Amino acid sequence: MQEGISGRPVLIFGAGGALGAGVAEAFAAAGAQVTGADKVAPPASRRLDGVGYEAVDVLDDDAVGRLIDAGPTPWAVLNTIGGFAPARPLAALDRGELIGQLELNLVTAALITKHALRVMQAAGAGRIVHTASRSAIVTARQGFAYSVSKLGVLHLVAMAADEVRGTGVTVNCVVPSIIDTPANRAALPNANHDAWPKVADVARSYLYLALPESGLVNGASLHV
Repeated sequence: MQEGISGRPVLIFGAGGALGAGVAEAFAAAGAQVTGADKVAPPASRRLDGVGYEAVDVLDDDAVGRLIDAGPTPWAVLNTIGGFAPARPLAALDRGELIGQLELNLVTAALITKHALRVMQAAGAGRIVHTASRSAIVTARQGFAYSVSKLGVLHLVAMAADEVRGTGVTVNCVVPSIIDTPANRAALPNANHDAWPKVADVARSYLYLALPESGLVNGASLHV
């Protein structure tokens, strides 16, 4: 058990997905009081012991605020929400896909940051950890809609970190390459799945950034 996080309230957005579930499992194992949030709460068969679940539309500003206000002020708010869009030529850009990716990856992150900062700054301490993607910075063979939405997350983290510098609150970001999840395996069935980073290994990066001992790490993009 990790003493630094033990007993602390932690809110994980996207906990119904493969990455979010792995992050929730890591924090629960470390002794945190974990609440997992997703648009639809997972069925009983996919719920983890020691984790509470809430359903929330993360594009609903007021709903995000109500969720964060509903319990004790979270020590850490972790955002694993994300959606992928494949590469296509810019001459074939799909407007709806672009807007959808910006909403799913960037707008959700902005609203989570807004309300997490509101309560953490009042408390004088806290950790916010978002999820970007290697596709935000390595653009070859990437889809513009996905890449630019994740690049926006990196910029959000940098700006939020500047705002909270020296306050006891930190804002950081995990930047994974492709992760070994069922969805990614289905999308790339012929890839070398054994070489992909595993969810449990990636989850430890979130745990590190959320520790009280990591208070000097602010505005970081941790590549895994």
